[in-house]
Amino acid sequence: MPTKTCPSVLIEEGENSMSETKMSLLILEEPWEQLCLIPQISSLAWFTTVVPLVLVLAVSGVKDAIDDFVRFVLLSCTLDFAHHSSAQSLKLKDEKWMNIQVGDIIKLENNNFVTADLLLLSSSEPHRPDTKLMQNSGRTTFKRTSIDRLMNVLVLMIFAFLALMCLILAIGNGIWESDKGYNFQVYLPWAEDVTSAPFSAFLMFWSYVIILNTVVPISLYVSVEIIRLGNSFYIDWDRKMYYPLNDTPAQARTTTLNEELGQIKYIFSDKTGTLTQNIMCFNKCSINGKSYGMLPIALILWVSRLSLIATNKRTNKNNSISLVQKQGGSHTTFFSCMAGNLVYQAQSPDEGALVTAARNFGFVFRARTPETITVVEMGETKIYKLLAILDFNNVRKRMSVIVRSPEGDLTLYCKGADTILYELLHPSCESLKEETTEHLNEFAGEGLRTLVVAYKNLDEEYFQDWIKRHHEASTALEGREDKLSEIYEEIEKDLMLLGATAIEDKLQDGVPQTIETLAKASIKIWVLTGDKQETAMNIGYSCNLLYDDMADVFVIEGSTSEDVLNELRNARKKMKPDSFLDSDEINIQTEKSSKTPKVLPDEQANGVYGLVINGHSLAYALEGNLELELVRTACMCKVVICCRVTPLQKVQVLITPNIQPDVTNNLFVAAAHIGVGISGQEGMQAVLSSDFSFAQFRYLQRLLLVHGRWSYIRMCKFLKYFFYKNFAFTLVHFWYGFFSGFSAQTVYDQWFITLYNLMYTSLPVLGMSLFDQDVDDRWSLLFPQLYVPGQQNLYFNKTVFIKCMLQGIYSSLILFFIPYGAMYNTMRSDGKAIADYQSFALMAQTCLLIVVSVQIGLDTSYWTVVNQFFIWGSLSVYFAITFTMYSDGMYLILTASFPFVGKQLSKPVLLKIKEAKKRPPPPSPKRRLRRTSTRRSGYAFSHQHGFGALIMSGRNMRPKSPFATTGTFSPNSEKYKHKGL
Repeated sequence: MPTKTCPSVLIEEGENSMSETKMSLLILEEPWEQLCLIPQISSLAWFTTVVPLVLVLAVSGVKDAIDDFVRFVLLSCTLDFAHHSSAQSLKLKDEKWMNIQVGDIIKLENNNFVTADLLLLSSSEPHRPDTKLMQNSGRTTFKRTSIDRLMNVLVLMIFAFLALMCLILAIGNGIWESDKGYNFQVYLPWAEDVTSAPFSAFLMFWSYVIILNTVVPISLYVSVEIIRLGNSFYIDWDRKMYYPLNDTPAQARTTTLNEELGQIKYIFSDKTGTLTQNIMCFNKCSINGKSYGMLPIALILWVSRLSLIATNKRTNKNNSISLVQKQGGSHTTFFSCMAGNLVYQAQSPDEGALVTAARNFGFVFRARTPETITVVEMGETKIYKLLAILDFNNVRKRMSVIVRSPEGDLTLYCKGADTILYELLHPSCESLKEETTEHLNEFAGEGLRTLVVAYKNLDEEYFQDWIKRHHEASTALEGREDKLSEIYEEIEKDLMLLGATAIEDKLQDGVPQTIETLAKASIKIWVLTGDKQETAMNIGYSCNLLYDDMADVFVIEGSTSEDVLNELRNARKKMKPDSFLDSDEINIQTEKSSKTPKVLPDEQANGVYGLVINGHSLAYALEGNLELELVRTACMCKVVICCRVTPLQKVQVLITPNIQPDVTNNLFVAAAHIGVGISGQEGMQAVLSSDFSFAQFRYLQRLLLVHGRWSYIRMCKFLKYFFYKNFAFTLVHFWYGFFSGFSAQTVYDQWFITLYNLMYTSLPVLGMSLFDQDVDDRWSLLFPQLYVPGQQNLYFNKTVFIKCMLQGIYSSLILFFIPYGAMYNTMRSDGKAIADYQSFALMAQTCLLIVVSVQIGLDTSYWTVVNQFFIWGSLSVYFAITFTMYSDGMYLILTASFPFVGKQLSKPVLLKIKEAKKRPPPPSPKRRLRRTSTRRSGYAFSHQHGFGALIMSGRNMRPKSPFATTGTFSPNSEKYKHKGL
């Protein structure tokens, strides 16, 4: 079981921009006096930065350790034993996955979990690279939320603001030192290396960088991690998203995208397995121009089988048997025997439904090897020799097999989309094609999935020549895929039409209601499916994607790029005629730049519209200049349905500009902004590639409208309050610089600076960010319109950030100047001054903590016991620590090292005093005496005019004696003689 070591945790945390910032600031601190790095600019004690940094790394490491431990416990409890063979014994034995070591050989069986990277040595399936697991594998991309991207910009703005403040204070220091400090060096001498005021200003710039760096505190990173982790647990614990039929709870497989769930504008969804149950059932078929399956489903098999056995038309019988033979043999399905029953494991649910239907018709697929297929036909076992498989891909949209029957006949069977196979039919099938097309339209109108089946009898001589060229193309080192495509195209011509099949895939429970609710939340839904246009539209109406009250539903089905462009423009002209004016914002952007803008402004249509586009037209729309037209037209529609699209086209649509979607399909879930996997019948691939997973599509509305919305609101409230309280905290130092000679003296006690974000204000904001609700979950679902502010980024953006910044600046002004004015030139009743540094610092930090605590109370919408405990508890801890640190007892216990705030000066000032003590005292100034030849009395020359006249006049005497009320005083009196006075 891989775990994270301490160095790996430090490396991962060092990749975070905030941690890098704090580490760079730590270099400027003074860890120890003996090992000081840059003492001239170190303004704070080393612990003010080291303690938060160590705490951040510790919390992150503990979080990763808990994740590893939980994963280890889950794997130990849920995983089966592995069939294990060591390199020494070469014997298979059951062993836990935790005991598997490098070099062991593992035998995997069906439905086994794979918990480590394995090298495939051998497989029972020769075409293993064609599995969905192998085809869908790719590199995982790192995903960021829109708030993360906004934070990157805001951090740059904060650093620019920090540099501006430090520059202002540094300039002020340079002016002060040149004006007053230069003449004040007797009391505060400059450092030995400081020789001028500009150099002093340069050092003070970095000193203020250290002091004011708390505008971007490192505790922000820890708090965000905790908030996201807590909101992820809410999703895991939500019982209303638990599906009891297969014991599947909802899972948040990532902890970094929770708030992004509250800002979704587009949902890209597949149809099969997402909107539907992905449980395929053979429903109807068309054979030789005759439709089967018009009776209730319970009678379909009986009627169909009866028609196969008792039909009087030889041609229809042969075609019926050929169709069912094709279903039983033309596939890539495997089987296993469980409890005496055949269980088919098909590459797709459609193949499984066809093979199962063939079994019910009396054509049972029993076994296969790389060279043969064994089928029991009406009780008779026959072995067909498998000569070639012309596999399905996104371009061909069909699959063919070439088999030799026991009688020696060579036959090619082909199945695929009607639009593809119709182009490959023999001209003699024209009338049958028209009849089959009518049946296909009926099947598609009922929402059934359709396939067309054809065949071709091959000549032996031609096939031998073809198979040689096929082998050469399959072994070519260059251009293998192109050569194989040419070989396939050559033999898949002049096919004979057998008929068509129709498979039913029912909608999941609650899909129409969920789509209706999401539409009320202004979420636009795109459905991408490989079904026919009629099938896709019928499913759209049945699940409330399309409805009759829409202003119009545009169908884009042009066969050329010009036709597609005209259809898109006509649709946009009807939805928003003003979009063709020269004054339109997007038209102006396009004219200024030849490149298509990455982000387009939202355009509002004059009604509710839908758009349906087929894969052929979509291929043109995704090329060149048509891409911009497609985006503008489709984004104004409430619903977009893309039919007959390939998996590659799904990804191309997903990465078009201006769209940041939430998708629910495993083929392109990993490439989506947010991937949501639905654990259905196709296995766990979608879940393993997803960011969030659950069992039913209807849970999507609760994931977005409840958990996503709550997470977004909580994160926005957290960021607004966090920036506010830190601007209010930090800018008090800025104002204090104008009253302290710009000497980088701090206002607060250094332990208060250390604990402010880590202890005094961290828990209250975490309590609000984890438990706050503006409305409960019931109201969130009843009023989906509450989701709209998140889509428009109204709760946190650059404007909101500036407002928080201005509020913090205003609060810092109040928090500094009111205590400063209240204590200016004040005295106690005994005549002693109150206006000392310690009292001012204590009053300022106490007022600050009370103000930010009141603000968190005003921001809280949903009060709990936890919120109350965190707010009042944080205040209590502050007063307890303050009384302890400022007590006489602590001073008496630790006299040498006790940081008595009232007697403490800033370290640059202390450094100057220490250096002044080391220097010899400056000589006292001496007056230069002029010497003359005339000797004069010093006393006579010291007074120019005497005071005799003044004394004799009595004008300097007071009218009343100060001793009139207390008696007279005379130093010669008898009362004071014995005292020697």
